[in-house]
Formats: sequence, structure tokens, C-alpha cells
Amino acid sequence: MDEITTTTELVKFFLINDKQSRNSDNYLFYLVAKKILGSKGIDIDKIGFKDLFLSIKEYGLPQYETVGRCRRKLQHDFPDLSGCETVSMQRLLNQDTFSEFAI
Repeated sequence: MDEITTTTELVKFFLINDKQSRNSDNYLFYLVAKKILGSKGIDIDKIGFKDLFLSIKEYGLPQYETVGRCRRKLQHDFPDLSGCETVSMQRLLNQDTFSEFAI
């Protein structure tokens, strides 16, 4: 199974089972990393931030942005997995602001 498929499956699992993960890519990445590292016997809570982010590839973790992209795709395809209304509105505003900037 390739990394994207595995990441998508993990992200979908957490979006379904942990509503907080729908609202925060930071929290979602933490859950994904905790699951992957836990399966290797590594406690994510004992790894420093610098070590984690500078060694993502060595730990076999997906890139932070990959987790966010998987979340966006899944929430697009499955609207019932969207974040709370406040977060959804802020994301829409951010998207509009970026679109205006890009033009």
C-alpha cells in the first residue's frame, strides 16, 4: 500500500472517529503521527518538536501538508466529515482571500 493511500485511510479513520480532528490539521497530524509511531513502538509524546519535524521521513511519517490535503479531499467528498461551522466558514474566508491574492 502506498503512502498516500495509507495516509488517506488514517485521516478518514480519525475524521470519522474524532470530531476534533475535523477542525485542526495540527491535531489531525498529531493523531496520524501518534498512530504510525505507536505501531513502531515509539511514543510521540517523548519526541521533541524539532526532532519530529526534522526527521519526518526517517520516522516514516507523511508530510504535514499531505495530511492536510487528504483532510480537504475527504471533507470535499464526504461533507458529513466537515469541521464545525465556525471552522468551515473561516476556511472558506481564507480560501477566498488566497484566491484574490493569487490573481
